[in-house]
Amino acid sequence: MVFCPNCGAENADSAKFCKQCGHALGANRPIKDNYVNTGIDPSARPNDNSNLSSSNNSNSKSDNKNLIIICLTIVICALLIAGAMVMFSNGNANDDSDALSDSASLNSDSVDNASDMETSTQATQESYPTIQGGSFSTGSSASDKTYCTVYVGSEHAGEKVKISILYSYNGYALNQGKVVPKTVSSDGYVKVASASALDYYPDDAYITLYDNNGDILDTKEIYLNTNSGKQTF
Repeated sequence: MVFCPNCGAENADSAKFCKQCGHALGANRPIKDNYVNTGIDPSARPNDNSNLSSSNNSNSKSDNKNLIIICLTIVICALLIAGAMVMFSNGNANDDSDALSDSASLNSDSVDNASDMETSTQATQESYPTIQGGSFSTGSSASDKTYCTVYVGSEHAGEKVKISILYSYNGYALNQGKVVPKTVSSDGYVKVASASALDYYPDDAYITLYDNNGDILDTKEIYLNTNSGKQTF
């Protein structure tokens, strides 16, 4: 029996051509001998074209898988980078927003503090009476008292204060300068008379203004002409 080297079909030993595919059998060594010598059945011999096609298909599938993996890797990396950039951008925006908010808060606090200080200063300046002006009246008779009128501000009308006026002449005291309580008049004046007539016309008067508790609010020294009449300061 002879096997066809082309299709592996069995043929009689005397056959010249394969009964199945028509391939010439006489030009080659009998397939049977090859089978006997090698122990390999020609019909069982692997098909080279089939193996090549299978190998190509396997390689193609492997290449496709590798390409898909590469593409997925690139996409994932791109998404990670984009996410990091968005987070970084949001972080900077939040920092800028916080900085602007802090700056605005500091500015607001500064304005409030400045306003509070100004209000406090004004309140301090206007919260107590001060010696803003006034006049002295001295009589021409030896029995006349000396009167002093001090302007402390009409906004303090009705407030209770204390006042002392020390008169002197040529460096010598003419009175004791006793502290006397007074109430500020409706037009903002405090009027006080010397306890008794002075021996001389004073050339100096030292005024001390106190609050109702006896704390000093203001002082002022006035130089006078040694004659009778009214003198303003």
